[in-house]
Amino acid sequence: MSTTSAGAGAPPQLPLGQAAIVTLGVIVVIAGFVALGAWLHVTPLYAGFLLLWAWSALHQLSMKALPGALIGALTGAGMSFLLQTGAATGNTPLILLALGLMIVAVFLVVAGRAALVCNQSTMLFITVLNAPVIQAGEDFRQVIIAIALGAVWFGVVAWVISRIVPAPEPAAVS
Repeated sequence: MSTTSAGAGAPPQLPLGQAAIVTLGVIVVIAGFVALGAWLHVTPLYAGFLLLWAWSALHQLSMKALPGALIGALTGAGMSFLLQTGAATGNTPLILLALGLMIVAVFLVVAGRAALVCNQSTMLFITVLNAPVIQAGEDFRQVIIAIALGAVWFGVVAWVISRIVPAPEPAAVS
């Protein structure tokens, strides 16, 4: 029985020279985002990188998918903010509201409804932003700014690249 390194759904292998060029480009884009965040004094840059991950891994940087990834990220961050605020202030009704909204969001994702607002990006942000170490003292205003900054920075970079680099040809089905 033979095995192949490129199974179904596996990303195509690039020649090593092209892979090196792409890697260098990724490093430049990431360094640019970090420098921009530092210049603007935005500290939770991980939130912008989470948005990039959701958009790139789930939607292959499709410009049409960016609004849903962004709105989902902001929705998840908003629910997490409510939960953190309720927990920090001992406001039980706010905690229950946040948990109720999260349950509704899970239901909507499972049911495939309201996908612009409740989607994989929403679930990613709810999961990460409710980690105890983050809930312990995150400034959600900065998180929202980092998400928006990531959407603008990575969106502009992806748009520019899409204008410069031709789209790959679809693989022939044999």
